[in-house]
Amino acid sequence: MMMYDALMYLGGLVVLGQVLSFLGVLYKTLIRPGKNLKKYGEWAVVTGATDGIGKAMAFELARKGCSVFLLSRSADKLAAVKGEIEEKYPKVSVKVLAVDFSKFTATQAATVKKALEGLEVGVLINNVGISYEFAQWFHELDDSEVAGLISLNVESTTWMTRAVLPGMIARKSGAVVNMSSAAARAPLPLLAQYSASKGYIENFTRSLSAEYGKYNISFQCQSPLWVATAMTFPGSKVPVEKRATLTTPTAKTYARFACARIGYDVMVSPYWAHEVYVWIQARIPDALKIMAILDMHKKVRYHKKNLAKMEEKLKSKNQ
Repeated sequence: MMMYDALMYLGGLVVLGQVLSFLGVLYKTLIRPGKNLKKYGEWAVVTGATDGIGKAMAFELARKGCSVFLLSRSADKLAAVKGEIEEKYPKVSVKVLAVDFSKFTATQAATVKKALEGLEVGVLINNVGISYEFAQWFHELDDSEVAGLISLNVESTTWMTRAVLPGMIARKSGAVVNMSSAAARAPLPLLAQYSASKGYIENFTRSLSAEYGKYNISFQCQSPLWVATAMTFPGSKVPVEKRATLTTPTAKTYARFACARIGYDVMVSPYWAHEVYVWIQARIPDALKIMAILDMHKKVRYHKKNLAKMEEKLKSKNQ
């Protein structure tokens, strides 16, 4: 009888722990107020700032009163976004710099670092990134695709962080947000290189958080699921904003949740529905997750539309 009571007590504690953990998810995503991001410094730097999440984050940071420095590949798009932000938020300053992060050499890194000299960079959003066009076996990727995934998802975050870190250390203040993906939270067959590159971001962030906490520098890894952007719905004939659902927010909605989490937890999936999904996923054995994900991605890989794309890809490779 005593053993039965002990097991009941232990089971109750486990259930209570899970309930409190879930309530914590809801508090962090829906109730806890965001921080004053200007306390970290005047400027917020955003990479990949002309489309999708990056553009939405730039607007949200400007709304919160931060001056924004936008980096992306297209000078024309940068000029357009700069004009939009200045028109909507005339009290903030906006700077731009065209950078091709797919070819982010040491020379380009030095150029970025020089452009940021003299600016009080309080927030860095390492947003630029790329995924597969569609699910594929690793051996089906071209070398250029593998290189691009590493360059855009790994090297850009690494070198941009090094560019702003000295100033943050000197001021003992700053917040670095590295965009990962929920794809890094579980094995991801047929998106292996993407998942691996985002896994680097997660461990990079956790390690730097431990290293630089004494300097009052916040490092955070944000791992969203699907957001209604062109990257999520490539080639969509329907405007991506209209593809939004309760679990797939618009980039603007995501940015509101994302900026409200800056400066808090190290590992987050800012949008409330995504955080709930990640919470549930963490409690499912990897074997079951792998089985479900592999089946889902094989259906994507062998969809007739993607079979045609693969045929074209093989033809161009053999020419």
